[in-house]
Amino acid sequence: MQSGSPRDAVICAVAALVGVAVAAVAPPAATKTSGPAFGAFGPQGPRLREQLWLVPGGDATLPLRATLFRPMDAGDERQRPLVVINHGSDAATRQAVAMPVFYWLSRWFVDRGYVVLLPQRRGHGATGGDFVEGHDSCADPDHYGSGMAAADDIAGALHYMLAQPFVAPTGAIVAGVSTGGWASLALAARNPAGVRLIINFAGGRGGHAFGMPHAVCARERLIAAAGALGRSARVPTLWFYAHNDSYFGPQLAADMAAAWVTNGGRADLHLLPDYGDDGHELVADRAGWQLWGPDLDRALAAEGGRVARGIAGAAATW
Repeated sequence: MQSGSPRDAVICAVAALVGVAVAAVAPPAATKTSGPAFGAFGPQGPRLREQLWLVPGGDATLPLRATLFRPMDAGDERQRPLVVINHGSDAATRQAVAMPVFYWLSRWFVDRGYVVLLPQRRGHGATGGDFVEGHDSCADPDHYGSGMAAADDIAGALHYMLAQPFVAPTGAIVAGVSTGGWASLALAARNPAGVRLIINFAGGRGGHAFGMPHAVCARERLIAAAGALGRSARVPTLWFYAHNDSYFGPQLAADMAAAWVTNGGRADLHLLPDYGDDGHELVADRAGWQLWGPDLDRALAAEGGRVARGIAGAAATW
């Protein structure tokens, strides 16, 4: 089923070439005990200490490929809070999609002292494997089940990274864009340990149904699924949608958020002004910082956090 933005397929092509080159010349840094080896794969690059990692997902036999970014002060190895950013998906491009980078969104967090991981879920690009979140169809979508299948991959990567020595074990943020935003909301329904906030950028599923802008596969099912996820979610969620989003417009965003809250979840919805030609791309470049950045800074402060560069000591306190 088609969902998410085609721009996900091209936004980070250069990173894919770097990852392939690194993978060709360097063995994994992790020590293998049983099953697949996980950990850093090759050296850090000059851009935000960019590095390819292999991390667990929902299938214990299939490591997820992931991009890791870290603050540039390599000599400062104190524990820093983690952000996991989750990509969208498009049926037409998912197998050829490059490694996720979301450079400007990642940099926003790295500039504030966060470690940023971008896992590539099963059924996409170099990770490969079964497209578990796409076993349905637009004619008969399972939005809830799909979100939960994608959340399995996010949960595996999250839990693994929270155990790394340079990552604070609490105070993590999980963010997602488009279908990745929906998957992040599905993870919120599990109230994962160590996570303080879920951020949904233009999240949903089944957008551009049958190739038509503003059409969604079974819109009412998507709203109902949002309510079902919100029923068990207690972690705070922050939602950003632009008014000119051609995939998931402001009325749909409001209806999903209302279903979430009505069923007991916490959702802070921000309907933003038009962004570029299509508001679905609101994290695509630095200009988006001016759109959602101030609200995100305020939300982090309101949730009891401080920007990571101001944290002293070995671990974050939230």
